[in-house]
Amino acid sequence: MPAATQPFGHLLKTLDKLIEDRFTSVLELHRLSRGQWRLLSVLAATQSTLGQLDEAMASFPDQSTRESSDVFLEPLLSGGLVAEKGGVFRLTDAGRTEYRRAREDLEGVRDATVQGLAGGEYDRTVRALEKMIDNLTEPE
Repeated sequence: MPAATQPFGHLLKTLDKLIEDRFTSVLELHRLSRGQWRLLSVLAATQSTLGQLDEAMASFPDQSTRESSDVFLEPLLSGGLVAEKGGVFRLTDAGRTEYRRAREDLEGVRDATVQGLAGGEYDRTVRALEKMIDNLTEPE
């Protein structure tokens, strides 16, 4: 196996930044924040109350969505992508269309990320990263 040309940590940070930058660029083209995208994703699967949306948002690991869902809902409501009736939120037809378009563009980023990897190489890489995380995770 050839020697790595860059330190492992540097490669991970570089890849993470590139993926984040590409995702952010795609979302900006659709005039969506990461939090708004996540709400659209939840609502594409099921109608939800504000409490259910807050719970779904809390399951995401980063800090950018720690605010209440209503902060992200307001622009979606005023933009006609989400509607509310009786405390239950759902995607409108325009919201479903925008969600589908953004999802397709984000899938393009995912496809570009793994382009050129041999069969099974992505899965092996993910398993290796999961093992490294397990190795360094402190027992609770």
